[in-house]
Amino acid sequence: MNRTVTPLGTPRRATRALHTIAAVAALFCALPAMASPITFESSTPNALLSGESISEGGYQMLILPSPDTDGPDLSTAFGAVVNSNDPNTCTVFGCPTGASGHFLAVLNDGGVKFTRDGQQFQLGSLSLAFLPPADVADGDYGLLQFSGIRGDGTVVSSTSAFPGQAANGSFSFGSALIDQKFRNEVLTSLTINACLFDGNGGCFNSLENPAFHQAQFALDNISFNAVPEPGSFLLMGLGIGALGLTRRRSKASASTPATI
Repeated sequence: MNRTVTPLGTPRRATRALHTIAAVAALFCALPAMASPITFESSTPNALLSGESISEGGYQMLILPSPDTDGPDLSTAFGAVVNSNDPNTCTVFGCPTGASGHFLAVLNDGGVKFTRDGQQFQLGSLSLAFLPPADVADGDYGLLQFSGIRGDGTVVSSTSAFPGQAANGSFSFGSALIDQKFRNEVLTSLTINACLFDGNGGCFNSLENPAFHQAQFALDNISFNAVPEPGSFLLMGLGIGALGLTRRRSKASASTPATI
């Protein structure tokens, strides 16, 4: 006598659940992860020469000299970790309004290069301020410049305007208005420096057209999105593929009754 036997469901449901969990876990592993913002609170306030670096949150920040510097310069500070609560550290330039603790000052037309132990990342957000060497009237004096290197070695770039001055005349911190297309770029390094407007639609800070130590800026609360390595994306693909195969097998089992 033949009778139809419905395929057992419980073990199959358990198997499907395990595959689902694996696929979801792989998906989360492959998504960019935002770390805590870099605030420089763990860095000791100090002047930084070209070639010196500081690190925080897995990111390294290398201080770069001005474009017109010829060879190593061991006498000029191109960066500094500044304690805004210490008035003795804000004698050369006024500490920007809105600083609540430590921040990174990039001085004398220098720059800063961000890397992440050879791994990839995306720029999330940051606070910035213009640092004039002397009291100047409120106005637009220049731009913050971003230069990123992709994994294939190609260069992408963007800019952001500086916030203006507060009521007391001090330049203030504000959020950088970064193009969303540049935020979506996956980078292996990011270099930031500043340029000054020339009054004719250009912005200069180069070997041929130096800024004479006036292209200075401050950074704080920098957020990056860490991008997983390609192996994580492969893991995600395998997990989703296993989930799809399990579903196909489940449908096939459900549509083919077993007989004894």
